[in-house]
Amino acid sequence: MMQAFLASIWDIALSALLPVGSALLIFLMAAKGPLAPAIRRTTGVVGPYFNAVAVLFGLFAALLASDVWLKTNEAKRAVLAESHAVETLAYFARASGLEDTIVPLLKEYAKAASAEDPYTPNIGPAKNDTDKAYLELLTAITKVGGIDASVRSGMLTTAHNLLRAHGTRLNLANDVTAPIKWAAMIVLGVLTQLALLLVHVDNPRAMRAAVGLFTVAFSFCLVIVAIFDAPFEMILADEPAASLREVLSGF
Repeated sequence: MMQAFLASIWDIALSALLPVGSALLIFLMAAKGPLAPAIRRTTGVVGPYFNAVAVLFGLFAALLASDVWLKTNEAKRAVLAESHAVETLAYFARASGLEDTIVPLLKEYAKAASAEDPYTPNIGPAKNDTDKAYLELLTAITKVGGIDASVRSGMLTTAHNLLRAHGTRLNLANDVTAPIKWAAMIVLGVLTQLALLLVHVDNPRAMRAAVGLFTVAFSFCLVIVAIFDAPFEMILADEPAASLREVLSGF
């Protein structure tokens, strides 16, 4: 967990500094680089050219911001569904006089699920422990005697919901598209910086002001993506352990 947190801090720092670095490189390239004479000869690029590139960046940034926000909300719902299923099974057990049989198995499941780190390639053993704990829980619900058929059916349905919530949580955490989204935003952002450079190439002061202001917005967008596109590294770094521990604290 600490390793994932440090990686998140590094991602946020890189997201904040990369647009600044690209802007400084563009300034240097326009002032003293080998391409400086050619860049200075590109006078006459009109403002609508910048608008076309900026609109593409703005649309992509808005779409991506909505996507990562929804992803974080879905992650919260998955954690809530998993903890709610555990709590419901515990109440079923208490109401049916099966607390001594079911609750210890729920605690074993909670312990195994909390030990999973979805951001490590070595998640296999931890996930196997969770699957084993879930199987033992499901077996106990199936074989336990002395309960009404409707109660058993309700517990099996809740156990199925628990498995589905667990799978959803892991799928959201293992989203491999996050780096692609991040890289695409960087490409569009740098193109917008270059567009601003070309539009204001005959006015260095205006060029620096325009590129500088856009760079602030560019960095902000990348930081938002870095924070919310990996919810279990930052926003939900202590989940599902905290929620499962809380719902089982009274049993």
